Formats: sequence, C-alpha cells, structure tokens
Amino acid sequence: MISRRKLNHTAAGLLDKFVGRYNDHEGYWALGVLYKEARISANRVEIDMLDASVQPASPICTDLARTWASCLRQAIDRHGIPTHDLAAASISIEFGLPAVPTPPGLVAWGDPFPVHLAPRIRDGRVSTRQKSGHCRPSDQFPGRRSGRYTG
Repeated sequence: MISRRKLNHTAAGLLDKFVGRYNDHEGYWALGVLYKEARISANRVEIDMLDASVQPASPICTDLARTWASCLRQAIDRHGIPTHDLAAASISIEFGLPAVPTPPGLVAWGDPFPVHLAPRIRDGRVSTRQKSGHCRPSDQFPGRRSGRYTG
C-alpha cells in the first residue's frame, strides 16, 4: 500500500520535472514541442503515463508519452511502490489560453498553460497537482536547439 506522503512526493517530483527546463525533445523544450503538436487537437494534450498513450496521437507526442511513462516507473521504483498499485496516472496540458497580467519585473514569453498531474492508486486516493507557466510553440521559438542535443 502506498502512503499518502510517497504518492504526494512522487506526483510533485514528476510535475516539477515535466515543467522544468531540462524536459526536452531533440533539443527543444518538450512543452514547446507539445504545444506545436497540440494545435491540431484544440490545444490540449492528454498523456496516460501508465500505458504510454497520448492524445493527439502524433509520433512526437507518442515518443514523449513513452518518455514520461518511463519517468513514472523510475519514480515509483525509487519509492518501492509496485506498479500494480497505481490505477491511473495522467498529465493534461492546455495551451493557447488568453494572456494574463504578469507581476512587475517578471518576463514571461509565450502563452500561459496549466499542467495537471493526477496519479490515482487502486484504493481511490488521488494526488492532484497543478503548475502553470508560459510557452511558445517550438516552431515559433526564435532561439536554437540545446547544446546538449547530439542527434
């Protein structure tokens, strides 16, 4: 049985890693890549991390879903949580929202987006986490690929 503390810790860590700047796909920030792909499906992406499925089901989104299914397995393994104890684990992102005022001194590039992560265990307990940020689609990014990308 998973303790609430371990479930919350795992959910918070996964969400921080997902929104973090080192979440990349072929040298571009993964959220920018997802935003680019989400424009064909009403600016929404749903990732099921247990079975590595995603909507919209493009090759890039599917690749990212596999990556995050692997990250989930690694995170629960670190806490000694058996995979079969999880009933669901999903990430949903909504892009293209209207601009919101930012606090003075904060520079935010792109459109705001909320990310929801909700792992649920078999006994019905859920650890819902949410973060938000700003993002541009990767094809509108004026910079270049990360220097860490070697492909």
